Amino acid sequence: MKHWGRNLLRPVAALAFLIILIKKGPFQLDQIKYIFSQEKVLITGFGLILLQFFLTAYRWKLFVDTKAKISAFLAFKLTLIGQFFSFFIPGGVGGDIVKALELSKLKSLSRSDTLSTVLADRIFGLFAMVLFSSLFLAIDFSLEHNNGILKYLAFSTLLLLAMFVGLMFGRVVVQMIYNFFGSKENKILLTLQKMVTSFDLTFTSFRNKKLVSFTVLLSLVLQVISIYFMSLVVESLGVSIPSYLIFFSLCCFGFLASAIPITPAGIGVGQAAFYFLFAAFSEDLGKAAVTAISALQLFQFFYAIIGGIIFSASPLLRKNIQAEQK
Repeated sequence: MKHWGRNLLRPVAALAFLIILIKKGPFQLDQIKYIFSQEKVLITGFGLILLQFFLTAYRWKLFVDTKAKISAFLAFKLTLIGQFFSFFIPGGVGGDIVKALELSKLKSLSRSDTLSTVLADRIFGLFAMVLFSSLFLAIDFSLEHNNGILKYLAFSTLLLLAMFVGLMFGRVVVQMIYNFFGSKENKILLTLQKMVTSFDLTFTSFRNKKLVSFTVLLSLVLQVISIYFMSLVVESLGVSIPSYLIFFSLCCFGFLASAIPITPAGIGVGQAAFYFLFAAFSEDLGKAAVTAISALQLFQFFYAIIGGIIFSASPLLRKNIQAEQK
């Protein structure tokens, strides 16, 4: 019973967020219908989100290749399957864990190794997102002197510094703590040791300038794809966006909120975050931003279904995942 309760909690939370947004007005079903009647939005959405999945898979492949070489097609297939699980099995084995599990079976790697590749990919993606948000907000503030963005600039800068220090010196700090306590056994120290082991690939990769540069560049392209599509949706609704620098930066904040594992694939949380961020400029922009993130999620949902079809056509994969869930 507890297992099923945990499985249901996140979808219920997502539904609750959406109901509140519909009741309060920010979630406009008429706008969603209108957007999906626009040929330009449909063609652009299908094309860009497909490209985004390819690039996301390739970024993950860069980390996997440090453990074992895999094809870009395999990385793409596992990424789609992972997206399926992120949408449809939110309380069980998450999409990232499914990718890592299947990769460990296909390449005879340990689960800790494959999980470390997923973790490194996620952390580098988040780091790049915070980096771009800080950079673009700083540029906009230097040009426009808009005091309204200062709180966002301060938060993103502090978060960026915290992530940078953690990635550069996290392993050293933990080792210093171990040396200080000596051979004394401590649950906190054991937990820290396990955490450092999981992050080992992340720490190592962060000192690889070539890998960092390439993954940051890929992350920039991935964010530009998402945010360009969202700006297209907003403008198709006849709503003007603030400067692209601000729009890009605040969208990054919205994506960070969506990444918090409260609801499946950030549904509900993402809508609430984008409304909160953009309604400060205007109510119409807040509603249009909710429509834009919803449209983006629907295109991602389409490709998640393809991932589900691939999963259903792989009996060995189904057997592995079902065994993991028991």
